Amino acid sequence: MTAEIKTFPSSKSNIPASAVNDKPLRQMVKLFGNTLGDILNEQAGERVFAAVEALRKGHISLRKQENGAKRRQLSRLIEGLDPETLSQVVRAFSLYFSLVNIAEEAYSHKSRRKQVDRLGPTWEGSFVQTLRGLKEQEISYDQVQTLFDHMAYIPVITAHPTESKRRTMMDSLRRIFLIAERLYMRLTRIEREQTVQELEREVQILFKTNEVRTRKLEVLDEVKNGLHYFRESLFSAVPQVYRNLERTVARIYSGKDETINVPSFIRFGSWIGGDRDGNPFVKPKTTVMALCLQSREILQEYEKRLQVLSHILTHSSKLCTPSEAFQKSLAKDEQEVMQTFAKKPDRFLHEPYRRKLYIMHTRLKCTLDGIDVLMSGDTTNRDKCGYANENNLLHDLYLIRDSLVSHGDAVVADGKLKDMIRLVETFGFFLTQLDIRQESTIHSAAVAEILKQIGVADYESLSEDDRLSTLAKFLSAPKASFDKSVLTEKSLETVETFEVISTMREVVSPNAFGDYVISMTHEASHVVEVMFLTWLTGLAGYDGKDWFCHVRISPLFETIDDLAHIEPVMTRLLDNATYASLLKASGNRQEVMLGYSDSCKDGGILSSAWSLYQAQQKITALTKSRGIKCRLFHGRGGTIGRGGGPTHEAILSQPAGY
Repeated sequence: MTAEIKTFPSSKSNIPASAVNDKPLRQMVKLFGNTLGDILNEQAGERVFAAVEALRKGHISLRKQENGAKRRQLSRLIEGLDPETLSQVVRAFSLYFSLVNIAEEAYSHKSRRKQVDRLGPTWEGSFVQTLRGLKEQEISYDQVQTLFDHMAYIPVITAHPTESKRRTMMDSLRRIFLIAERLYMRLTRIEREQTVQELEREVQILFKTNEVRTRKLEVLDEVKNGLHYFRESLFSAVPQVYRNLERTVARIYSGKDETINVPSFIRFGSWIGGDRDGNPFVKPKTTVMALCLQSREILQEYEKRLQVLSHILTHSSKLCTPSEAFQKSLAKDEQEVMQTFAKKPDRFLHEPYRRKLYIMHTRLKCTLDGIDVLMSGDTTNRDKCGYANENNLLHDLYLIRDSLVSHGDAVVADGKLKDMIRLVETFGFFLTQLDIRQESTIHSAAVAEILKQIGVADYESLSEDDRLSTLAKFLSAPKASFDKSVLTEKSLETVETFEVISTMREVVSPNAFGDYVISMTHEASHVVEVMFLTWLTGLAGYDGKDWFCHVRISPLFETIDDLAHIEPVMTRLLDNATYASLLKASGNRQEVMLGYSDSCKDGGILSSAWSLYQAQQKITALTKSRGIKCRLFHGRGGTIGRGGGPTHEAILSQPAGY
């Protein structure tokens, strides 16, 4: 399952509300409020402070008991403020609520850690609650293993115009969150005083930091905003999630510790730099730069982790014997990457793992240099000593792991080495799989222009069946030549986007891209038109012997009307013999994206939910009857109107049997 979502933890818990002690939270909110109040009084002046206090206390009293006269008095107070004071008052309340949110998030984090440590009831959707529920239903461990083997969780990061928070602000709020976590711990008096002083400094910096950008946000700024979350939390969180899951499985299915095999089922997607539907600033070059920035971010993380490992895996060859496969690989590396020890040939001569890790670091540095060259516009100049893709790096990491296990160091292999393996399995050399999205009429126009050059003058006037048969004939033929220079600007840009996909799959990773999403999919031909464009750029086709397809296409059904017509459109598409052959060549999995926001705006929340429910039933029935694997891409956003809400409950609300 993939999901374009912001995931919020469910607020539900199996712990009674009466058992929750929120006194520490109230104390934290008071501390944050007093800290901001002192800074406000000192830095903004008594007039601003007095206005904020009057409004704060006044609205607290109104919440307890409505008073029309009091409400009118507060309204007059606001209306009487000069623009500068009003701006400061608004900022003060905005910062206050940001701080309250941080206090609550840190408290929630602390409370959940306690729940896990006590081995008792936990929140709905937790690993403990979910696995206990499975065991209570007499689901065996082998069945759970089958579930793990087929599971995929792919949150997709998007840029939205309402997300205008600067990275500077996010960094500042992150630092305050970490301070709040420390304040919830048991500290000595001196430690607490020092931590409170640190909080005061950070809140004052936050107060003096401009929340608003001084220049217009560009696409690459949005990419960098997305990278912030990986750097600050996800790189450390992902391996920990797997460790938590493995511990929970071992605890609940006791006695199965040695057979636990939780494959890496998390993978991230992104639309930032790939979503060109309605965004005229996303160009082919933008997509190249987005992928390069992503790749550079994750490769730099791997570099740091390899350095850490080289200080941990200090095994001496005099005290253990690495596996034969490892020794052969090391000997080969020493010949191929001689520059690593050119100045000190005997360095780590009796520490084989350190020697291997240093060579791996050299390869990774070469790969990073290649990304920098690619960002300069050169797609051909690549250092051969670098890793071609993540599979080669994984091969080396697996060799080290298996070698450690072979001489009794499985417990060592299960440490930071395993965490790095999890990261590489999750993020590859691409960090997130970039989805490309474009509106269907853009493809139709480009296809019509190109077909005029290669023998079909009246494509626009053809019926749906004739369009499908015409496109199918080309897809089974050798790739055609056409003149890009005579295409309109938009059609040229469309073709160049597919050329970028082809190039970047080769120079970054075959897994660099997710799905090609077609918004406003109204007909089966809208999907086959995209397949035609992949054929033109060598990404799909028939080589005279076998079908091949390196792009996955996801039709997006957004409006109530589109959702209602999903069955005839997908039936016609899946029953097209040429498309079926190409789909099989790409893994025989059909992804379909369902739009929550547009269907909600189109028909309201209830109508949208029912239409989406029916659409899921129809598409899963269609694919199942044809032996095709199905993946649903849920275009859920943060708010209820965009399908937002607790992910666990959203999954449970899907049609039975999905």
